[in-house]
Amino acid sequence: MRRIVVCDTGPLLHLSETNIINLLHLAGEIIIPPVVAEEFKQNASDIKLPDWVIIKELEEPHKKKALDWRKQIDEGEAAALALSMQIQAEWFLTDDAIARQFGESLGLEIHGSIGLLLWGVAVGHIKNEKDALNSLNALAGSSLWVSDRVVNQAHKAIHALYSA
Repeated sequence: MRRIVVCDTGPLLHLSETNIINLLHLAGEIIIPPVVAEEFKQNASDIKLPDWVIIKELEEPHKKKALDWRKQIDEGEAAALALSMQIQAEWFLTDDAIARQFGESLGLEIHGSIGLLLWGVAVGHIKNEKDALNSLNALAGSSLWVSDRVVNQAHKAIHALYSA
């Protein structure tokens, strides 16, 4: 059985910009709410949402939770978190610090674009260190905001994974 993964707009956008969106598909069944599909379309006008991404509507009481959560996080993140709860997703993917904290408070397993890249390295989906480092550098140069400290830690983790 494939892992159920919900993500907000950030990882879809950043992984698409860097041509490693296929890692999402390898991670599991990718499900997003309609508002995330809309945000992706608005922010990635020249990139098409992959056919394997499933768009699923929110149902009550999760629809109401998403509306309530919009006081603390943006609409797409709120809807994606509510969908994660609705379908009992195994992973929630976000590159937003506040959405990450919010999701952790809900008991969700949270990962971001760089975490997904490291997962891809660890499980053997990225075959060599050079490709992994190129992907990391591409993510750091994309619209993803990431600190130098995080990039350096990821660089060290990639090196350690290929040295093991």
